[in-house]
Amino acid sequence: MQPTPDVPPLPKPTAPDDEKCFPWNLSAARSASVSVARLQIPGKARNEYEKACDASNKNNFDAAEKHARGAIDKYHNYSAAWVMLGVILEQQHKAQEASDACTHAATIDATYLPAYLCGAEFSVRSRDWKQVLNLANAAIGLNSEGDAYAYYYRAVAYFGMNNLAEAKKDAAQAVETDVSHKEPSFSFLLAQIYEREGDKAGAIAQLQELLKHHADRKQEDEVKQYLAKLESQKSPK
Repeated sequence: MQPTPDVPPLPKPTAPDDEKCFPWNLSAARSASVSVARLQIPGKARNEYEKACDASNKNNFDAAEKHARGAIDKYHNYSAAWVMLGVILEQQHKAQEASDACTHAATIDATYLPAYLCGAEFSVRSRDWKQVLNLANAAIGLNSEGDAYAYYYRAVAYFGMNNLAEAKKDAAQAVETDVSHKEPSFSFLLAQIYEREGDKAGAIAQLQELLKHHADRKQEDEVKQYLAKLESQKSPK
């Protein structure tokens, strides 16, 4: 009798991490969830997407747009490619086209979180707080592992509307959900909310906590400048 060969088990189906090129630090758990639609994306479409990602990282937005559109041409229902196209178009100051691309991504897959995040981000830049709130609420309804960003954008919307109580609640939820401290914007926003409430001590504490977890030099300098400003304004005891 021949010995049974030591054959490794078949790998579980996986999809490449399409979200790695997005400006949001989405959790590994969320990115690892693979839908049937994502597994159906043809290799040629993924190849174009990777080229778009590479060109975008090099700030070559003309080439990035060309390859993102190439990915979509090869697989029209490629939600990540539509979001990538939106991000690239926004970098080229084509605001309406960028927004339309993100909206189309959500139309293709209503459960695809980045489609709502890119729409919310672009609406923040145009100060359309009602639209930011609508998109954030839709994202929160997905019960995704990336909910920290959804709470963040809802906090930004409420902050823009000067509803500080709701803004603080959602910003705190974003900070709490971001257990790995990947996104400094959450704590920075919470500090701003504390400051607007007149709680400079709370704002300072939040910034000091932020500095413990982030080493990016540019971000660190911004936080230290903000911290210095607040400390100079503190009333003497």
